[in-house]
Amino acid sequence: MNHRLRAAVLIALVGATQVGRAEDAALGEVTAQDLLKLLVDEGVIDKAKLKALTEKIKESKRTVAGAAVESVGAEQRDAKPVAEAQVVRVPYVPQYIKDEIRDQVRIGLKEDVSRDVLAQAKTERWGLPGALPEWINRIKFSGDMRLREESTFYASGNQQDAYFNIPYVNSKGGFAGNSPDLFLNTTEDRNRLRSRFRLGVNAKVNDEFTAGARLVTGNQNDPVSTNQTMGTYEQKWQSTFDLAYLKYSNLSKSFTFSGGRIENPFFSTDLVWDTDLTFEGVAASWWMLRSDNMDEEFRSFDPFITFGAFPLQEIERTSKDKWLFATQAGFQYDTANQSKFTLAAAYYNYDHIVGKMNALDDTSLDYTAPQTLQKGNTLFNIRNDLDPGSGNALFAHAADYKLVDIFAEYDIANFAPVHVLVSGDYVKNVGYDKKAVEDRINGDSGTDITVDARTKGYQARVAVGWPVISKARDWQVSFVYRYLERDAVLAEFTDSDFHGGGTDAKGYILKFDYGIADNTWLSLRWLSSNEIDGNNYPEYVYGTGKLGIDMLQLDLNAKF
Repeated sequence: MNHRLRAAVLIALVGATQVGRAEDAALGEVTAQDLLKLLVDEGVIDKAKLKALTEKIKESKRTVAGAAVESVGAEQRDAKPVAEAQVVRVPYVPQYIKDEIRDQVRIGLKEDVSRDVLAQAKTERWGLPGALPEWINRIKFSGDMRLREESTFYASGNQQDAYFNIPYVNSKGGFAGNSPDLFLNTTEDRNRLRSRFRLGVNAKVNDEFTAGARLVTGNQNDPVSTNQTMGTYEQKWQSTFDLAYLKYSNLSKSFTFSGGRIENPFFSTDLVWDTDLTFEGVAASWWMLRSDNMDEEFRSFDPFITFGAFPLQEIERTSKDKWLFATQAGFQYDTANQSKFTLAAAYYNYDHIVGKMNALDDTSLDYTAPQTLQKGNTLFNIRNDLDPGSGNALFAHAADYKLVDIFAEYDIANFAPVHVLVSGDYVKNVGYDKKAVEDRINGDSGTDITVDARTKGYQARVAVGWPVISKARDWQVSFVYRYLERDAVLAEFTDSDFHGGGTDAKGYILKFDYGIADNTWLSLRWLSSNEIDGNNYPEYVYGTGKLGIDMLQLDLNAKF
């Protein structure tokens, strides 16, 4: 910083030489020139600017001299010049060069001071990252908030009290009483304000291990919905952890392992898995061609395989714990223009999911009933009561579920930043045994009820716009058509919004997203659905007849 200070002193000296005595005039003029040259050598004034300045000064002198000659009389023009010793010379520095010199010095001083301050701050650890505990830098927080206005409209042809509210029946142990909660609402339109809040934390343990957790609102007994319905002044909102996991990933990201309460590890749609569903158990993925030094040719083709084992219900006094075992294999293919094609085939095998009939007046097999339900699947009463009129009932699954699921998605980036996304999902329950289902339904009752197999589902989606809404004026519009038969998937885990949740539904979804600010957007969604068959066996399934449900959702979303 010393050379800058010297320059400042020199500038002060230039100002001091503007007025001088006659006997110092010659010395003042020489000193000004020397000082300007020194300023050039110091880098304060550019040579080109000094040359331009010199020319301007000469031109100014000529102009002033000419004007002076014109302003004096003839007798003065003929007068003899004053002796050289009597002239006082005042070196002239224009104001704009003074300002420029001052600015140059100020900038130089600021840079030097900033470097000195930063060096001192680093030495003394003035609030720099190194001054904080090391573990703080390894923890990241994230979250999102959604406000929703939801209106549900029931078709005029729906029959009242036609679909049993089986979760309520199971919780009460049967049909006793005359509560309106025995039946699902199928006729009265409904308007609700709902909300969802999620707060997650991710901690980097080391280069390969991370730990995470997420706190979320919603009913603790509902695995597929995190919505909190407003209008509960008598109690505060519930919250719980829907994620709590430890994850391993090697440096090339070719192998990952996670355990605990984890995010959905599979490529899928909400035809099979609700978007809010998280999995409890362990999962591992292997991306076969990934490595730290693989060339670009192999990067375009990225095959993988994923395995998972997820306990659904652990039962202490039996070895018949309920499990989901899953595997998925497929690949992603990236094109030169950043378009991406994904194809994946999965097999989901539910173990010990089928209900078992109790012995007469026994309840030891009640554990085979599901802990949570959505409507649609084929069910049967596993209570074997000597008094059929008692209303004693507990419903469980009559069908087994072993699902083959094919997922495909093509993200077309030719029109970037606008993308066109086309996806499809097809599922088939290959574990369905028609005769076994009918045997469970009829039991020892002497009835001869037959049941048609309804075991497939499919969904197609087209979306145009930004793939992720993150900035103001980002947008996306999408259309979905869905067809999901009664026993194509386990109803507990499929979409909780379409058709009021569950299976035996067909229809479409229209959605429009628009960014109103960074990380803030509006979503407008219209869902229209009808039953495929209607349930025709009120003794062991939800109900009978027509069920048409339309829904309008308006969301305000924010993420951080």
